[in-house]
Amino acid sequence: MHEAAGSIIRPGRRRAGVLTLFGFVLLAAQPSRAADTPDAAAGRTIAETGVLTGHVGCSACHLMNGAGQPDVGIPRLAGFSAAYLEQQLGYFAADKRSNSWMAPYARMLTQKQMQDVAAYYASLPEPPPPENDPASDGLRARGKEVFEKGVMANGVMPCGGCHGPAGQGMGTFAPHLAGQSAPYLLEQLRGWHQGKDRDPMGKMMATEAHAMTDADMQAVAAYLQSLPGPNAGAAK
Repeated sequence: MHEAAGSIIRPGRRRAGVLTLFGFVLLAAQPSRAADTPDAAAGRTIAETGVLTGHVGCSACHLMNGAGQPDVGIPRLAGFSAAYLEQQLGYFAADKRSNSWMAPYARMLTQKQMQDVAAYYASLPEPPPPENDPASDGLRARGKEVFEKGVMANGVMPCGGCHGPAGQGMGTFAPHLAGQSAPYLLEQLRGWHQGKDRDPMGKMMATEAHAMTDADMQAVAAYLQSLPGPNAGAAK
């Protein structure tokens, strides 16, 4: 058998060449573990300074400790699972979750950068609940009742069935809610109550919140804000 240039390819050389090529194909097909491993230290840099000159980092709103700003409804990120945070960043970047602030920032990030900053915030201990919580004991007690038992007469299922009995969440399916900002939670519940899906996972919540009264939404939000996370205040 001849090459185009007329030289003979001996069987042994041909087999060696095929094996060498096959080896290169195998190497190319192997995933780059270093590239796929989230780097929380790199995520900290993104949180602190962002990824583009002239743009602030995530910490401008969510703070470096991931506590957010409860008084203005900016959510806490510390304590969420990295998988959930990365999922939501992907939704913002792909316009599957609408937010005029978050979407432009998410689109600046590569997939690896999303992984890194998600890993950073997931690694942080949750801040303790606010000391001067204006919610009354009665409001929080009602929120606890709705969260744990639902309002079956109105078709409201117990929130804890998906979000966990202590609001600890279930990965990307149901986020961690314990200690989250009450104004932020109330804003989300009211959006679902009005029929907004929010993101591809939101149809279940839209159905659930539609049956809730506004008073019960306020109560659940107040109760959840008062819950300490499992590692609240712990040093890492």
